Amino acid sequence: MKRKLVLVVLLAALLLGAAAAATADVRLDFDVPWLVAAGLNVETVTGSSSVNVDLTHFHIPLPYVMLAYQFGDSEIRGGFGVRSYTVLIEFFGWPMGYVEAEFDKLVLRAELGGFALFSFGVYNYLTVQSIVIPDFQVGYQLFPWLKLGAGVLMAAPLSDIRNNGWLFYVNARFTFDFK
Repeated sequence: MKRKLVLVVLLAALLLGAAAAATADVRLDFDVPWLVAAGLNVETVTGSSSVNVDLTHFHIPLPYVMLAYQFGDSEIRGGFGVRSYTVLIEFFGWPMGYVEAEFDKLVLRAELGGFALFSFGVYNYLTVQSIVIPDFQVGYQLFPWLKLGAGVLMAAPLSDIRNNGWLFYVNARFTFDFK
């Protein structure tokens, strides 16, 4: 596991170094996703394939902040950074990478994160986890700094992908680029 983590960090550093020669930005996103449907599958933990927890009655906003090093200044861009959710007095986050493709006003976004989790607030910790967190979004760009859209996020341990949590959401994303 440690060897894989070192390999991922080295690969990210190489990609960031190569991207520094191209156009580079620091990007700050404030996103407010509103849960439409959510669920949890705990098949291996309970030993029953019929155990699913339905969380669809929780229609709450889950705001988060993303700080990333972005490269590419055209219709296709990507970056690496940190995504952090806030739950009242606690912040939870993880490293992530993303790719965005823009087709006129339509923006498609794919993000992959996880592998290390941190918390800041009442409980402070940093831990390496074998968890993967993919996120896929479709958005409509109203302004260069505002996109409205929908997406799906999933979190699952790499050791057993059958134990997973997922959520569908609609969102408003505020994006700020700094050169």
